[in-house]
Amino acid sequence: MSGCSATSRATELRRALAVAALLAIFFIAFPQLDLWASGLFYQGEGRWLFGRDDLILAIPYRGLPRLGQGLLLGLVLALLLGLLPRFAGLRARRTGLAFLLAGALLGPVLLVDATLKEHSGRTRPVNIEQFGGTLRFTPAFIPADQCQQNCSFVSGHVATAAFIMAFGWLGTPAVRRRWLLASIAFAGYMALVRMSPGGHFLSDCLFAWFATYFSLWLTEWGFRRLGWLVAATRERAG
Repeated sequence: MSGCSATSRATELRRALAVAALLAIFFIAFPQLDLWASGLFYQGEGRWLFGRDDLILAIPYRGLPRLGQGLLLGLVLALLLGLLPRFAGLRARRTGLAFLLAGALLGPVLLVDATLKEHSGRTRPVNIEQFGGTLRFTPAFIPADQCQQNCSFVSGHVATAAFIMAFGWLGTPAVRRRWLLASIAFAGYMALVRMSPGGHFLSDCLFAWFATYFSLWLTEWGFRRLGWLVAATRERAG
């Protein structure tokens, strides 16, 4: 990695940390922002702008998890095929493939689905008293007991959508920026898909993106500690 590229990436990380910290403080200090944002989609009397099974939402809602599962299976298959002599092209790209697989498992799967969603205790907008439900609203990052599993914080769909940034993660600064912007756009779209039926709060969606982003930094750190990204650099050069 060139010195200029390393400096650019370090600056990007510092800015992301600062923005994430400021947003966390803001949502804890002003939790009504989540209620206001969800209220834009609430129609009253328990009705939301869209139902989860409405056709306009059904395809991205049901399709994205299947796409994520397909990506995981495809990466595993590619790595296994790369062990065979006839698939030399895949073998040459094994470090990059392993990075994608490790990043997906660490971020959307382990951090988001298995940890945050299972232990935050935050219930979804559709279930709280302010929107016709029976449960209490709790701000982001505040421990709660209003949900036992598959809770609201953070959004698994948005974290999965954000993962497309990984495809440009090890690229040049220009390539990296394009994929980061694409991930913001796709994650923003999925945030609307999940907020419009009362499935998630705004903070659930924002911090889902950061969960994926920081998990990829952790994945990269681990690969560099093991010396594996030297091989990835050679793969791109080849």
